[in-house]
Amino acid sequence: MEILEGYYVRVCGDIYAVKGVLHPPRKVVAIPTYVRKENGRYHRIRNLKEAFSYIEEKKPSYLEYLDFTGQKTPLIPLNDVDEVYDPVKFDRADTEASRDALMLKEILTSSSSKIKIGITGSILLGLDEPSSDIDLVVYGVNSGERFINILKDLRINNVVKPVNTIDWLTETRRDSNISPEDWLRLESRKLLTGVFNNRLYTSKIVPFPREYWEDLSQRVREIGRARMLCRVVDSRFGKTTPNLYLVEVLKIMYGDGKARDVSQVMSMRSRFAEIASNGDIVEVEGRLEEVCCRDKKIYRIFLGNDERDKFLPV
Repeated sequence: MEILEGYYVRVCGDIYAVKGVLHPPRKVVAIPTYVRKENGRYHRIRNLKEAFSYIEEKKPSYLEYLDFTGQKTPLIPLNDVDEVYDPVKFDRADTEASRDALMLKEILTSSSSKIKIGITGSILLGLDEPSSDIDLVVYGVNSGERFINILKDLRINNVVKPVNTIDWLTETRRDSNISPEDWLRLESRKLLTGVFNNRLYTSKIVPFPREYWEDLSQRVREIGRARMLCRVVDSRFGKTTPNLYLVEVLKIMYGDGKARDVSQVMSMRSRFAEIASNGDIVEVEGRLEEVCCRDKKIYRIFLGNDERDKFLPV
């Protein structure tokens, strides 16, 4: 069974969100998102800082330094997993939010039955509220392209609409120094984010492991932080989560000398998906990394772990 981004796992009553598509043998990379309190209710963790603090305090054995990420990474042993939540199997229409989610899924799949669409997030877990977002996930790059095209048609026909208010983004962007106004500008241009039936929807296109560009044998080394202007030269994986943009550096604003050799910008977070296309000039700020795999060495900027991280078209 492949457990990928969009799945959740339950461990000792707590619920963890699976991150990415690359996992060490018999373990899964996942972060706590809903933790059970003494009264039996769940507390929702909304940012990485709080998630890592919780693991360090409650489950320190789950934090391991991995060569292939170049940083401490939360790893859940599969033997500790009590339940797996599969977004593709979700079909429970017992709340207002879940009914809207299934309605949107039906509209999307009626245009192409070959697309594998799942419903994830709080709705999948049965923890949604009347105002909850719809969180969709699509598996496979080719399916993702078809999914984008269907969303484009739905946007043209006003079935789905662009995000048009900062209120919908406030809760999910508190861990970023990018202004709410800039986030609204970015998100309103996306097809993967929008509004359906007056409810926010977000969606992720998740590549299959065979389509993924990283390798468990790679070694990642942090060099420092860097800020630069780049031109996007290949955005094929820019719409996926994790996402990858191939770039050429135009100007270094600060950073180690190796920053001029940066050829990739990568993130594990969907907020950086669908931001730029081929030819766009972007301002990038993040963690400068050296990545060695077999006989190849590249330099990249990694985004998403620091509130200062930035990826903005200029």
